[in-house]
Amino acid sequence: MKNNGRLDHEYFMTEALQEAKEAGQRGDLPIGAVIVHNGRIIARGSNMRKTAGIKISHAENNAMHNCAPYLMKHASECVIYTTLEPCIMCLTTLVMANIDSIVFAADDKYMNMKPFIDANSYIRDRIHQYKGGVCRGESEALLRKYSPYAAELALNGTHPHHRKGGA
Repeated sequence: MKNNGRLDHEYFMTEALQEAKEAGQRGDLPIGAVIVHNGRIIARGSNMRKTAGIKISHAENNAMHNCAPYLMKHASECVIYTTLEPCIMCLTTLVMANIDSIVFAADDKYMNMKPFIDANSYIRDRIHQYKGGVCRGESEALLRKYSPYAAELALNGTHPHHRKGGA
């Protein structure tokens, strides 16, 4: 959906949040993503690391795989909406796929990608929009509900001391 010729970030982030909720309900990390081209969702993805048994099955990667042939022609015109700031793997994959507009909900203080972007001219020059904070509260609430461990890591940048195991 567009709003005065501009993309409605909250609308599309709400769609990504629905993907995140579904991921959390099935036991995966509650992270979701949608890819938008010309005001239309062309792909959806959610974290499937546990259910697929594949460590690289992150929401952003899954969304890109779900529309890979389309991205060959239109990636630079697309925007990805993701409920958590992309990790180093997903960010660099987005850049290599030529998706240069990234909108996310919650900052990932554990990965702390902004200094990486600033320090790497190849990455920095290929990202034209890097906007965080869209529907932040909703994303943080899903992380806390479905994965307190991951929420502690991402939202506070710290390892929880009272819990064993991983996210």
